[in-house]
Formats: sequence, structure tokens, C-alpha cells
Amino acid sequence: MGVIHDGSGPLRTYGEQQVRGLRLGIEYATGGTFEVLGRPIQLIIEDDASDPQRAVQAVRKLLELDQVDVVQGTSSSGAALAVIPEIERHRKIFMVDPAAADSITGADFSRYVFRTGRNVSQDALTGAAYLVSEGRRRFMNLGPDYAFGHDSAAAWSRVIIENGGEMIGDIFAPQDTRDFTPYLQRLLAARPDGVVVTWAGAGAVTLFQQIAEMGLYDRMLVFTGIGDMSALRAMGTESGGLVGVITYYYELPSNPINDWLVRRHYEEYGEPPDLFTAGGMAAGIAIVEAIRQAGTTDAEALIQVLEGMSFDGPKGRYTFRPEDHQALQPMYVARLEIKPGYDYPVPVLVQEFAPEDTAPPIMVPTR
Repeated sequence: MGVIHDGSGPLRTYGEQQVRGLRLGIEYATGGTFEVLGRPIQLIIEDDASDPQRAVQAVRKLLELDQVDVVQGTSSSGAALAVIPEIERHRKIFMVDPAAADSITGADFSRYVFRTGRNVSQDALTGAAYLVSEGRRRFMNLGPDYAFGHDSAAAWSRVIIENGGEMIGDIFAPQDTRDFTPYLQRLLAARPDGVVVTWAGAGAVTLFQQIAEMGLYDRMLVFTGIGDMSALRAMGTESGGLVGVITYYYELPSNPINDWLVRRHYEEYGEPPDLFTAGGMAAGIAIVEAIRQAGTTDAEALIQVLEGMSFDGPKGRYTFRPEDHQALQPMYVARLEIKPGYDYPVPVLVQEFAPEDTAPPIMVPTR
């Protein structure tokens, strides 16, 4: 199994979570043997540093030199999109997680690409009803200036408008931004009722610190995708009360697989699983289960199994939608609370959404 992940770039913490989860998912799905169909599962891991060109080079090596059967990855949507032509050329399965751009299972759909991670439309559908129900009407987007940010803004705009809200503008900043002052000043000048912030990577820490320092929490509703534990620590006590969509927090799901994940993660790494650990685990479980059901690693046989396949993972029940290969899954809205015994604001469940309640629109071009 070839793995591309961010091991040294702006999303390296996500890459670490992805790989840890993938290893544990394979361990869980194989009962600890790391074998399927009587063959050992070997992971060959390449660092793409969230750079599309490096991702393409890494995937070519995995497919042509290492001759892997399946590819899993990666953190960056730009990197994931860049490798799809190579995946198609070599006719191998690409199991995407955690990259979230809609286009991966939408405009750039490939029959060889499946995604266990949620996409940005699932985030938006989860959050939009909550936002409008709060009595706010005029919104803006703030996000990074690449595929993930643009797809996020489009998805949030669509569902907010569908729920009766109004979008009055988008603001995009370069992914490597370290001073968000000019972008936040534009937000303050526009005076929306609320802003949807979709950011990934190290810059999120600075962004939310500056949001607090510039008083945006007092001027508008700040709604976001809640980040990993390092981001929560950096946000500090000022973020208590913030509400947002979260793809996973280890205390939210209540099921035996998540219990197993939390226990094994503590045993292996001395800390709880993080934001994208569950996604890596889901990818590992899905790949092993599909190979087991197909009786082969042949891509055509795996496609037949994966389309419509349901399986149990750390968040509950996942189902690959046949039309676009997007996994429908439970989604969460949480509120950050300050609790004794934690060195970060803790995501506390506001509402869990069933997979069918946040099923995104099918955006695959007509085939």
C-alpha cells in the first residue's frame, strides 16, 4: 500500500494523524495480523509536503517503482487533485483522506478515487442550518486561496443561501499567511452578521489569535471547522463558547471501534487520537474490507465492491455513495468549553447528524 502524506509541510500534523490512524485501521481490520488474503500488508510512505508537484513525483514512484496495489492520502486537496491523472493512468485505487475539496469526488471525479474523509459540502450542510437558526442573515467566507478554500466558500455559500441566508462576499488569503490583519480589517469593515472561517494548517493558530485580539467575537458570529488539539491549545480560553463543525473528536463518538481506537492510540503514542486519526483508520478498514470481499487487489474488482459498500468505523457507519464515491458518515456540531483537567477548550457535542442528513449534492459531470 502506497501512502502519500504531508510529513514536512504546512499540514504535517494532519499527515502524522493520517498515518497513525491508517496503521491502526489496518491493525483493527486484520485482527492484529497485518495480513489480508494470506499476504502481509506493507506500507510504503512518501512525504509530499502538501506540494502538488512533489505529490505527483511520489505517486509515480509508488506506482512505477514500488508497484503498490493501492494508494492512500493525503492532507492537501491540491496535492490529491494533482495525482488523480497518475492514478487513472495506472488504474489503481486511490483512497482519499483527509483532503476535503468537493472537486475530488465532484468535478474531477475518477472511478478509481474513493474518499473516506468528509468533503466541504458535508461540513457546510452540517453547519448551515445551525447558522441561520441563530437568527443571522448576512455572511462572509474567509479561507485559504487554493482548492480547499475556494470549494469550501462555494459550498458554504450555496447551503447558507438555500437555508435563507445571504452571502455578501468572500475573502481569500495565501496559504502561508502569517499576519491576517488586513483580511480581518476587511471583515470588520463589511460588518456581516457572521463569518465562516475555513482554514487548515499552522496558520490557523495565528488566525484565531488575531480574531480574538481584534475583537471579532464581539462584532459577529465566528463559525468554523474546529481544528485539532494543537490548534485548540493555541486558541486558548478566548475561544470558549465558539461553535463549529468538527469532523472528529475522540470523546464524541460512542461505539466499540472508537473505544478501541482511543485505547490503542494511548498505548502506542501516549495521547488520544486527533482530528484526522479517525479518517486514517476508516481508510485502513475500508481498504482491507474491500480487498477481503473482492478476493483480489485488482482495481476493477475493488471498484465493484467499494461502490455502495458500507462498513463500521470510529465515527459509526460509513457508506460509499456509488454515484461519486464519497463516504456518507456521521457529522458533528460542537461548542468549545473550558473544562478542568484539559489544557485546551474542549469540543462538547451540540448536535450529531446522521449520514443521510448531510449527504452532499452529487457534483460529478455527466458521464
